Order: sequence, then structure tokens, then C-alpha cells
Amino acid sequence: MLIQERVEFKGDPAAVWERLSDIERIPEFWHGTRSLQITGRDSKGPGKETVKARAKFAFGGSGDVEITADRATMTLTSNYTSGPFKGAQVVKIVGNAIEAKWDVNFTGVFKLTSSWTGGHFKSGTVHALERLSGGGEQKLPGQQTHA
Repeated sequence: MLIQERVEFKGDPAAVWERLSDIERIPEFWHGTRSLQITGRDSKGPGKETVKARAKFAFGGSGDVEITADRATMTLTSNYTSGPFKGAQVVKIVGNAIEAKWDVNFTGVFKLTSSWTGGHFKSGTVHALERLSGGGEQKLPGQQTHA
């Protein structure tokens, strides 16, 4: 399933990048991720870091994800390797816009409800981009991150 969304913002792209690249804060902005347990870190040089984590999802289930933040391109890439879906999410800042692209396949029971789940991913993505760009509620009760 391919989902692409874009939100324009008036703020400073560097400030938006600071929020986007703070991997520990992903559950604060992406409400579909209830918690993120960091299991490993690897610096790929100045401005580039890869984190391995276990994500617990708000809609049920958990999965493994490898997340790379690349300051040079202002891109955050998340590769989901296990769980209710597998595939990639790429979020990047382009000028005064933040763009997200999901290319994922649902597994198990989520495969049966993929049209509903896809619509939920789409609206959740728009809301996350709005929060990242500086607007909207930042955190839902019960969401937490463990570094």
C-alpha cells in the first residue's frame, strides 16, 4: 500500500527537522506508535544516525524497525521488518513542506482490513505531519518512549 502526504508550514525548517529527527519522540508525533524501545544505535558519520527499535502500536501488535536520520537530506527513513506491517516510511523536509511516503504491506488480520487500515494510516500521517510542523496536540495519554 502506497500512501503519500504533504503538509506546508510557515516555521523554520531547521526547527521542524529537530522534531522529526528526535527518534525518541516518535510516539509524541506519530500517535499510531504507542511506545518505542531503543535496542541499538549506530552513528554513520556526522549528521547521520541509525537506531534499531521495537515499536508497540496503538492499534495492536508490535514490530521491529530500523530508523535512519540523515541531517544532510533532512530525511527520516523507517524500515519496518516485522509486525502488523512490513515496508518503509520516508519522511523528509523539502523547503517549507514536510512530506511522508509509506510503502508497506499489511500482515495477518491487518491484511483483511487493509482498506480501513490504509485510510487510518493516511489520516494519521496528515495529523503527525501537522504536529511535526508545529501545530496540533503533541502527545496522547499513555504514550511513552523508552531510550
